[in-house]
Amino acid sequence: MARLQDDLSTYFAQHVLDPNRWIATANHLMSAAERLAPDIEQFWKKLDELDEEATFSLSDLVGSQYQNIFMMLYGFAIENLCKAHVVTKLSKDDRLRLKSGRLPNRLNTHDLEDLVTRGVGLAVDNGEKELLKTLEAAVKWAGRYPVSTGPGNQKKHEIKEQLLAMPQGFSGSDLTRTRQLARRIKDVPIKAPA
Repeated sequence: MARLQDDLSTYFAQHVLDPNRWIATANHLMSAAERLAPDIEQFWKKLDELDEEATFSLSDLVGSQYQNIFMMLYGFAIENLCKAHVVTKLSKDDRLRLKSGRLPNRLNTHDLEDLVTRGVGLAVDNGEKELLKTLEAAVKWAGRYPVSTGPGNQKKHEIKEQLLAMPQGFSGSDLTRTRQLARRIKDVPIKAPA
């Protein structure tokens, strides 16, 4: 039994430390998100074309229902792209922790701004910071649940996070901006492990 546990821990560490596996998963997530994009883009196009007297049918709203899911999938993809960089920078202690079957704290986070700025080393402007907060909210709850994980005792940043992830906080340009940010992260070369 101990031999099996050692083999599983080795397998786990090898896979976690392989940046290509993180990138492949990111690519799959982005591909899945792109399957939702046409309906979302059609929704924004119809919304832009509406005049004051026009009505919107229920079928016209379908795309708006997918935007949080699109953002969640891209948020997870961006997280994976960043973690591809992080695994090449892990300390000896983190690598030892992995070999014993435990995920290092640097890989056990959804803090997208930190992953992008510290993990990848990419500078982001204020607009991208807000976008990363929206993506983070989608990853944590907005792409999976109808409301956040609890209304009580919310701190100011949690309330802001909830407002950012509400459909009225979206715009048609969010898809384009999200794709561009993912592309910027993807274009940063991954350094060889230390």
